[in-house]
Amino acid sequence: MPTTPLAAPLPATPSRPCPAPALPTDLPPLLPYLAQVPDPRDPRGVRHPWTAVLLLVCCALLCGARRLSAIADWGRDHSPALTRALGFTRPKTPCCATLHTLLAALDWEAFAAQLRTWIQAVDLALGTQEPTAWEAALAVDGKTLRGALKLGAEVTALVSALSHRLGLTFGVAEVPDGDEIGAVETLLSQLVLAGKVVTLDALHTQDDTARLILERGGQYVMTVKGNQPHLQAAVQGLFRPEHAADQDRKWVQEAARGHGRVESRFLVAVSVPPGTLPFPGVAQAFVVERQVWKPKQKQRHREVVYGITSLPREAAGAADLAALVRGHWGVENRSHWVRDVTFGEDACQVRTGKLAQTLALCRVLVLSCLRLAGVQNVARETRRLAAQPWDCLRLLGARADN
Repeated sequence: MPTTPLAAPLPATPSRPCPAPALPTDLPPLLPYLAQVPDPRDPRGVRHPWTAVLLLVCCALLCGARRLSAIADWGRDHSPALTRALGFTRPKTPCCATLHTLLAALDWEAFAAQLRTWIQAVDLALGTQEPTAWEAALAVDGKTLRGALKLGAEVTALVSALSHRLGLTFGVAEVPDGDEIGAVETLLSQLVLAGKVVTLDALHTQDDTARLILERGGQYVMTVKGNQPHLQAAVQGLFRPEHAADQDRKWVQEAARGHGRVESRFLVAVSVPPGTLPFPGVAQAFVVERQVWKPKQKQRHREVVYGITSLPREAAGAADLAALVRGHWGVENRSHWVRDVTFGEDACQVRTGKLAQTLALCRVLVLSCLRLAGVQNVARETRRLAAQPWDCLRLLGARADN
C-alpha cells in the first residue's frame, strides 16, 4: 500500500513574481547619451571603460548604495557575469579611490548637458498633440547639498527643473556663490521652453527671469510676496471688493482630506489688461487662500498667497491655475525629498572637485529612469533591486541577458 507523504511538495515559484520595471522600448535609449560624456582620463593606461564606470555608479545607487565606498563594494560583491554586462573587461571593478578620482574630475557641465538632451528627447517622444498647461509645466526650485555644505565645498547648491506631469528632471544647474536667481536664469537658457509653463516661487519673481521665459517661447506662473513690494501692492489692489463688478473674475474651490488633516483651497483669478501691472507679460493675477484643519491637535492654519501668470484666460482657467500652483511643490516631494531620504544625498559628505554635483546628477538620472518605468514607491523599488541587481541594467536600458 503506498504511503502518503506528510506534506505535498510546494509548487515551484518564479524568482521574479512581478515584471521587472524597464524603460519603455519606444523611448530614446539612455546609453548612447552616457557614451557622449567625455572621459576625464588620459587614454594611456586606461583600465576600465568609461561608460561602464557610469553604469556601475547608477546601478549601485538604484540598489541602495549611498556612499562611494558602498558603490565600489557593490561592484566587487557581484558576479563577473554582471560586471561584464556593465561593460567591464577586467574581473575587478574600480575601487573607492579610483571612483573618487574619476568622478571628481568628470566634466560636470557635459554630463548635465547629456541628461538634458536625453530627457528632452524622451519628452518629445511622450508629448501629447495638444498638452494642457498642467501637462507642459516645469517646476523650478533650488536645493542645498547639505553634506557638501558642511565640508565647505565650492558649490553646495543646485537648481533643477521638474516636470509636473512626468516627475522627470529636465535640467540641473549649479548655484555659484549663493546666486540662485542667476543659476535659474542659466538653467532656463539651457532648456527648450517653447510650449512650456515654468512655475517659480517668490524669490524668482524677477523681471529678467520673466522676460527670458517669454523670449524663449514659454509662459510663467510666479508667486508674489514681499521681495517685490510694489508689485505685491498692485496685485492686492486688484482684489478689492469694489473692483469685482468691472473685472473678469473666475474662481475655483477644492478640498482634500488625508494625513490627519482637512485642507481647503480657494483660488480667484482676474484677467489683467496689458500695462496694468509693473511686470512683463502679465495676463492674469490670482489669489489663493489655504485653510488647514488638524482635528486631533485642534489647530487651524490660514494662508493667503498672491501670484501672476502670463497665461491668458483661454489657456488657463481658475482650475488650471490651481493645479499649477499645487503642482509646483511636486519638486519637493517627488525629487528633493526622495534624493535626501531614499538616496541619502544630504548624508553624502564629499567636497573634492565636482564630486558632490556629479553624484547628485547620478541620483537625478536614476530617479528619472524609475519615474519613466512607472515606479511610485522609490524606496520599495530600491530594496527590490538590491535583491535583483540584473533588473538595474534593464531599467537603465543596458543588456541584461542573465
